[in-house]
Amino acid sequence: FEAFPQNVEFKNGLAISYSRLGSTHSSLGNLDQALIFFELRSKLGKELFEAFPQNVEFKNGLAISYSRLGSTHSSLGNLDQALIFFELRSKLGKELFEAFPQNVEFKNGLAISYSRLGSTHSSLGNLDQALIFFELRSKLGKELFEAFPQNVEFKNGLAISYIKLGLHYQEHLDTPQKALNKYEQAKTLWLELSTEQ
Repeated sequence: FEAFPQNVEFKNGLAISYSRLGSTHSSLGNLDQALIFFELRSKLGKELFEAFPQNVEFKNGLAISYSRLGSTHSSLGNLDQALIFFELRSKLGKELFEAFPQNVEFKNGLAISYSRLGSTHSSLGNLDQALIFFELRSKLGKELFEAFPQNVEFKNGLAISYIKLGLHYQEHLDTPQKALNKYEQAKTLWLELSTEQ
């Protein structure tokens, strides 16, 4: 890349290698080191996306890099910083999903980003915002599961979204019946998953 800085393939390859280094450091528990590589990946990803705004791969790559930055900041306890990156990720994810509504990967990525936004808002005490994102996550998760009922990841993701909603209803909104309903929905899905395995 340094020898050929205008070569887009080399730049993208370097960005991907930074992402993999970040993921490996994260798995090893080296979160500060992971953060450095995710920031480098994000910087290159942003440059690629700005140079080629119609390139879907670059846009999705940048969205994923924001998600990884958000998750790493969250693990480090930097919740305000995590929220910024999860919002950036959701913004790009929503644009991708709206442009390609049949793309299952984009829809699932957006659903996951809503879950992370909900959890982060909840941790920050923004309970109304958290509820909005947990509900959006469940809505997309239900659509994915209904479209692909045999997909274990979608089924499990929907169950987890019900648990998060249930916990929110129980702990923050003092609505135990709503919480119980969500827990029951999650239990049903997990029982089905356990008998399918």
